[in-house]
Amino acid sequence: MDNDLIEMAKRFERERGSSVSEDQCFVINPKVLDRIIEVAQVTKEDRVLEVGTGLGFLTRRLASVAREVITIERDVRFKPYLSDLPRSVEVIFGDAYRLINDRGFQKKTTPPTKTVSNIPYSQAQSMLHNYTNWTWYQGDLVWLAPLSLANKINKEPILGAFFKAEVIETVSRDNFYPKPNTVSGIMIFRRVPDPISTDNFEIYFRRWLYNHEDKKVRNTIREGIINVARDMRKINITKNQAEKLIEVLNLPDEHLEIITNNIRPEYYFEIPQELSNWFNSL
Repeated sequence: MDNDLIEMAKRFERERGSSVSEDQCFVINPKVLDRIIEVAQVTKEDRVLEVGTGLGFLTRRLASVAREVITIERDVRFKPYLSDLPRSVEVIFGDAYRLINDRGFQKKTTPPTKTVSNIPYSQAQSMLHNYTNWTWYQGDLVWLAPLSLANKINKEPILGAFFKAEVIETVSRDNFYPKPNTVSGIMIFRRVPDPISTDNFEIYFRRWLYNHEDKKVRNTIREGIINVARDMRKINITKNQAEKLIEVLNLPDEHLEIITNNIRPEYYFEIPQELSNWFNSL
Protein backbone atom coordinates (compact mmCIF):
# COMPACT_ATOMS: atom_id res chain seq x y z
CA MET A 1 0.00 0.00 0.00
CA ASP A 2 1.08 3.59 -0.58
CA ASN A 3 1.14 5.75 2.55
CA ASP A 4 0.84 8.95 0.51
CA LEU A 5 -2.34 7.69 -1.14
CA ILE A 6 -3.75 6.58 2.19
CA GLU A 7 -2.99 9.95 3.76
CA MET A 8 -4.58 11.86 0.89
CA ALA A 9 -7.74 9.74 1.14
CA LYS A 10 -7.89 10.30 4.89
CA ARG A 11 -7.27 14.01 4.45
CA PHE A 12 -10.15 14.28 1.99
CA GLU A 13 -12.41 12.51 4.43
CA ARG A 14 -11.21 14.73 7.29
CA GLU A 15 -11.31 18.07 5.47
CA ARG A 16 -14.65 17.57 3.77
CA GLY A 17 -16.24 16.73 7.09
CA SER A 18 -18.36 13.88 5.80
CA SER A 19 -18.18 10.14 5.59
CA VAL A 20 -16.90 8.63 2.37
CA SER A 21 -19.58 6.75 0.46
CA GLU A 22 -19.13 3.40 -1.27
CA ASP A 23 -18.60 5.33 -4.50
CA GLN A 24 -15.61 7.04 -2.88
CA CYS A 25 -13.50 4.07 -1.94
CA PHE A 26 -10.05 5.00 -3.18
CA VAL A 27 -7.53 2.50 -4.52
CA ILE A 28 -4.47 2.84 -2.29
CA ASN A 29 -2.35 0.12 -3.88
CA PRO A 30 -0.30 1.45 -6.84
CA LYS A 31 0.12 -2.09 -8.14
CA VAL A 32 -3.65 -2.32 -8.66
CA LEU A 33 -3.70 1.00 -10.50
CA ASP A 34 -0.83 -0.10 -12.73
CA ARG A 35 -2.50 -3.44 -13.37
CA ILE A 36 -5.68 -1.70 -14.59
CA ILE A 37 -3.61 0.27 -17.09
CA GLU A 38 -1.71 -2.83 -18.12
CA VAL A 39 -4.95 -4.71 -18.82
CA ALA A 40 -6.20 -1.77 -20.90
CA GLN A 41 -2.89 -1.70 -22.82
CA VAL A 42 -2.75 2.09 -22.70
CA THR A 43 0.00 3.65 -24.82
CA LYS A 44 1.18 7.12 -25.83
CA GLU A 45 -1.13 6.86 -28.83
CA ASP A 46 -4.25 6.75 -26.65
CA ARG A 47 -6.77 9.35 -25.63
CA VAL A 48 -8.40 7.82 -22.55
CA LEU A 49 -11.83 8.48 -21.09
CA GLU A 50 -12.13 8.00 -17.33
CA VAL A 51 -15.41 8.20 -15.41
CA GLY A 52 -15.04 8.97 -11.71
CA THR A 53 -11.89 11.02 -11.18
CA GLY A 54 -12.06 11.05 -7.41
CA LEU A 55 -8.71 12.13 -5.99
CA GLY A 56 -7.03 11.42 -9.30
CA PHE A 57 -5.01 8.38 -8.25
CA LEU A 58 -5.77 6.47 -11.46
CA THR A 59 -5.90 9.69 -13.50
CA ARG A 60 -2.27 10.58 -12.75
CA ARG A 61 -1.07 7.14 -13.71
CA LEU A 62 -3.10 7.21 -16.91
CA ALA A 63 -1.59 10.59 -17.76
CA SER A 64 1.91 9.16 -17.40
CA VAL A 65 1.34 6.59 -20.15
CA ALA A 66 -1.39 8.08 -22.40
CA ARG A 67 -1.30 10.94 -24.87
CA GLU A 68 -4.38 12.58 -23.33
CA VAL A 69 -6.91 11.88 -20.59
CA ILE A 70 -10.43 13.22 -20.35
CA THR A 71 -11.89 12.52 -16.94
CA ILE A 72 -15.39 13.20 -15.62
CA GLU A 73 -16.26 13.74 -11.96
CA ARG A 74 -19.63 14.85 -10.57
CA ASP A 75 -18.47 15.64 -7.02
CA VAL A 76 -17.01 19.16 -6.95
CA ARG A 77 -15.52 18.50 -3.51
CA PHE A 78 -12.61 16.84 -5.35
CA LYS A 79 -11.73 19.98 -7.30
CA PRO A 80 -9.03 21.33 -4.91
CA TYR A 81 -7.24 17.97 -5.00
CA LEU A 82 -6.98 17.90 -8.79
CA SER A 83 -5.32 21.26 -9.44
CA ASP A 84 -1.89 19.71 -9.99
CA LEU A 85 -2.90 17.24 -12.69
CA PRO A 86 -0.73 17.26 -15.85
CA ARG A 87 -1.72 19.53 -18.72
CA SER A 88 -2.60 16.48 -20.80
CA VAL A 89 -5.58 15.88 -18.51
CA GLU A 90 -8.93 17.56 -19.03
CA VAL A 91 -11.18 17.40 -15.97
CA ILE A 92 -14.90 17.90 -16.53
CA PHE A 93 -17.20 18.27 -13.55
CA GLY A 94 -20.65 16.95 -14.31
CA ASP A 95 -22.90 13.90 -14.43
CA ALA A 96 -21.13 11.46 -16.75
CA TYR A 97 -24.28 9.41 -17.28
CA ARG A 98 -26.01 12.38 -18.89
CA LEU A 99 -22.98 14.18 -20.23
CA ILE A 100 -21.57 11.51 -22.50
CA ASN A 101 -24.97 11.09 -24.16
CA ASP A 102 -25.21 14.81 -24.86
CA ARG A 103 -24.80 15.57 -28.56
CA GLY A 104 -23.24 18.93 -27.82
CA PHE A 105 -20.59 17.27 -25.67
CA GLN A 106 -19.87 14.65 -28.33
CA LYS A 107 -19.65 17.27 -31.05
CA LYS A 108 -17.07 19.40 -29.27
CA THR A 109 -15.08 16.57 -27.66
CA THR A 110 -12.64 14.35 -29.51
CA PRO A 111 -13.65 10.69 -29.05
CA PRO A 112 -11.43 8.52 -26.85
CA THR A 113 -9.51 5.52 -28.10
CA LYS A 114 -9.95 3.71 -24.79
CA THR A 115 -12.09 4.03 -21.68
CA VAL A 116 -10.56 3.04 -18.34
CA SER A 117 -12.18 3.70 -14.97
CA ASN A 118 -12.43 2.86 -11.33
CA ILE A 119 -16.13 3.23 -11.99
CA PRO A 120 -18.45 4.62 -9.27
CA TYR A 121 -20.01 1.38 -8.09
CA SER A 122 -23.60 2.59 -7.75
CA GLN A 123 -23.53 3.81 -11.36
CA ALA A 124 -21.73 0.90 -13.00
CA GLN A 125 -24.65 -1.03 -14.46
CA SER A 126 -26.64 1.99 -15.58
CA MET A 127 -23.50 3.57 -17.03
CA LEU A 128 -23.07 0.60 -19.38
CA HIS A 129 -26.32 1.55 -21.11
CA ASN A 130 -24.52 4.66 -22.37
CA TYR A 131 -22.13 2.48 -24.36
CA THR A 132 -24.62 0.13 -26.02
CA ASN A 133 -25.32 2.08 -29.22
CA TRP A 134 -22.84 4.85 -28.56
CA THR A 135 -21.18 5.67 -31.88
CA TRP A 136 -18.85 8.17 -30.17
CA TYR A 137 -16.93 5.23 -28.67
CA GLN A 138 -17.30 1.65 -29.86
CA GLY A 139 -14.33 -0.03 -28.17
CA ASP A 140 -14.15 -2.30 -25.14
CA LEU A 141 -14.23 -0.98 -21.57
CA VAL A 142 -11.73 -1.71 -18.80
CA TRP A 143 -13.20 -1.07 -15.37
CA LEU A 144 -12.45 -1.74 -11.76
CA ALA A 145 -15.93 -2.62 -10.54
CA PRO A 146 -17.86 -4.89 -8.17
CA LEU A 147 -17.01 -8.50 -8.92
CA SER A 148 -20.71 -9.38 -9.01
CA LEU A 149 -21.26 -7.01 -11.95
CA ALA A 150 -19.62 -9.35 -14.46
CA ASN A 151 -21.95 -12.26 -13.77
CA LYS A 152 -24.93 -9.93 -13.65
CA ILE A 153 -24.16 -8.39 -17.05
CA ASN A 154 -23.56 -11.74 -18.73
CA LYS A 155 -27.04 -12.85 -17.63
CA GLU A 156 -28.74 -9.49 -18.19
CA PRO A 157 -31.18 -9.56 -21.15
CA ILE A 158 -30.28 -6.15 -22.54
CA LEU A 159 -26.67 -5.40 -21.63
CA GLY A 160 -25.70 -9.01 -22.25
CA ALA A 161 -26.68 -8.48 -25.89
CA PHE A 162 -23.99 -5.82 -26.20
CA PHE A 163 -21.21 -6.89 -23.83
CA LYS A 164 -19.46 -9.98 -22.56
CA ALA A 165 -17.89 -9.29 -19.17
CA GLU A 166 -14.57 -10.96 -18.42
CA VAL A 167 -12.98 -10.77 -14.98
CA ILE A 168 -9.22 -10.47 -15.40
CA GLU A 169 -8.23 -10.22 -11.76
CA THR A 170 -9.92 -10.13 -8.36
CA VAL A 171 -9.09 -7.16 -6.13
CA SER A 172 -9.60 -7.60 -2.40
CA ARG A 173 -11.15 -5.02 -0.09
CA ASP A 174 -7.76 -4.37 1.53
CA ASN A 175 -6.64 -2.42 -1.54
CA PHE A 176 -9.08 0.40 -0.83
CA TYR A 177 -9.61 3.16 1.70
CA PRO A 178 -12.13 2.95 3.14
CA LYS A 179 -12.82 -0.68 2.44
CA PRO A 180 -15.86 -1.25 0.22
CA ASN A 181 -18.59 -3.68 1.19
CA THR A 182 -17.89 -5.90 -1.78
CA VAL A 183 -15.02 -7.67 -3.49
CA SER A 184 -13.94 -5.93 -6.68
CA GLY A 185 -12.40 -7.01 -9.93
CA ILE A 186 -10.49 -5.65 -12.90
CA MET A 187 -12.69 -6.56 -15.83
CA ILE A 188 -13.05 -6.06 -19.53
CA PHE A 189 -16.46 -5.48 -21.05
CA ARG A 190 -15.92 -6.79 -24.56
CA ARG A 191 -18.26 -5.80 -27.36
CA VAL A 192 -20.55 -8.55 -28.61
CA PRO A 193 -19.91 -8.63 -32.39
CA ASP A 194 -22.42 -7.14 -34.78
CA PRO A 195 -25.21 -9.76 -35.06
CA ILE A 196 -25.64 -9.29 -38.81
CA SER A 197 -21.97 -10.02 -39.53
CA THR A 198 -22.05 -13.04 -37.20
CA ASP A 199 -25.54 -14.24 -38.24
CA ASN A 200 -26.69 -14.14 -34.62
CA PHE A 201 -30.48 -13.94 -34.72
CA GLU A 202 -31.01 -13.92 -30.94
CA ILE A 203 -28.64 -10.99 -30.35
CA TYR A 204 -30.21 -9.08 -33.26
CA PHE A 205 -33.69 -9.49 -31.83
CA ARG A 206 -32.76 -8.68 -28.24
CA ARG A 207 -31.13 -5.49 -29.45
CA TRP A 208 -34.17 -4.74 -31.58
CA LEU A 209 -36.48 -4.99 -28.55
CA TYR A 210 -34.19 -2.71 -26.55
CA ASN A 211 -33.86 -0.14 -29.31
CA HIS A 212 -37.64 0.10 -29.77
CA GLU A 213 -38.72 0.21 -26.13
CA ASP A 214 -40.94 3.24 -26.77
CA LYS A 215 -43.32 1.27 -29.03
CA LYS A 216 -46.03 -1.24 -28.20
CA VAL A 217 -44.80 -4.81 -27.93
CA ARG A 218 -46.92 -5.98 -30.88
CA ASN A 219 -45.52 -3.31 -33.17
CA THR A 220 -41.96 -3.89 -31.99
CA ILE A 221 -42.11 -7.64 -32.62
CA ARG A 222 -43.84 -7.22 -36.00
CA GLU A 223 -41.29 -4.71 -37.26
CA GLY A 224 -38.47 -6.80 -35.79
CA ILE A 225 -39.61 -9.85 -37.78
CA ILE A 226 -39.82 -7.84 -40.98
CA ASN A 227 -36.45 -6.20 -40.49
CA VAL A 228 -34.48 -9.25 -39.37
CA ALA A 229 -35.67 -11.20 -42.40
CA ARG A 230 -34.61 -8.36 -44.67
CA ASP A 231 -31.32 -7.53 -42.91
CA MET A 232 -30.07 -11.07 -42.32
CA ARG A 233 -31.75 -13.13 -45.06
CA LYS A 234 -32.60 -10.55 -47.75
CA ILE A 235 -36.20 -11.80 -47.65
CA ASN A 236 -39.31 -9.61 -47.62
CA ILE A 237 -41.89 -10.49 -44.96
CA THR A 238 -45.33 -8.88 -45.08
CA LYS A 239 -47.10 -7.42 -42.08
CA ASN A 240 -49.72 -10.17 -42.28
CA GLN A 241 -47.04 -12.86 -42.22
CA ALA A 242 -45.42 -11.18 -39.25
CA GLU A 243 -48.76 -10.97 -37.43
CA LYS A 244 -49.29 -14.71 -37.88
CA LEU A 245 -45.89 -15.35 -36.30
CA ILE A 246 -46.84 -13.14 -33.35
CA GLU A 247 -49.92 -15.35 -32.83
CA VAL A 248 -47.64 -18.40 -32.59
CA LEU A 249 -45.85 -16.76 -29.65
CA ASN A 250 -49.06 -17.07 -27.59
CA LEU A 251 -48.38 -13.89 -25.68
CA PRO A 252 -51.35 -12.50 -23.71
CA ASP A 253 -53.08 -9.63 -25.52
CA GLU A 254 -52.47 -7.34 -22.56
CA HIS A 255 -48.72 -8.00 -22.87
CA LEU A 256 -48.77 -7.17 -26.56
CA GLU A 257 -50.42 -3.81 -25.97
CA ILE A 258 -48.00 -2.43 -23.40
CA ILE A 259 -44.90 -0.40 -24.17
CA THR A 260 -41.91 -2.65 -24.83
CA ASN A 261 -39.96 -0.98 -22.04
CA ASN A 262 -42.41 -2.56 -19.58
CA ILE A 263 -42.20 -6.18 -20.70
CA ARG A 264 -41.00 -8.94 -18.43
CA PRO A 265 -37.18 -9.30 -18.71
CA GLU A 266 -37.44 -12.96 -19.67
CA TYR A 267 -39.24 -11.97 -22.87
CA TYR A 268 -35.92 -10.71 -24.21
CA PHE A 269 -34.79 -14.34 -24.21
CA GLU A 270 -38.08 -16.16 -24.83
CA ILE A 271 -39.32 -14.21 -27.87
CA PRO A 272 -36.22 -14.76 -30.06
CA GLN A 273 -36.01 -18.37 -28.88
CA GLU A 274 -39.61 -18.99 -29.97
CA LEU A 275 -38.91 -17.35 -33.32
CA SER A 276 -35.59 -19.12 -33.94
CA ASN A 277 -37.12 -22.11 -35.80
CA TRP A 278 -38.93 -19.74 -38.16
CA PHE A 279 -35.76 -17.75 -38.77
CA ASN A 280 -33.62 -20.84 -39.35
CA SER A 281 -36.13 -22.04 -41.94
CA LEU A 282 -35.74 -18.91 -44.08
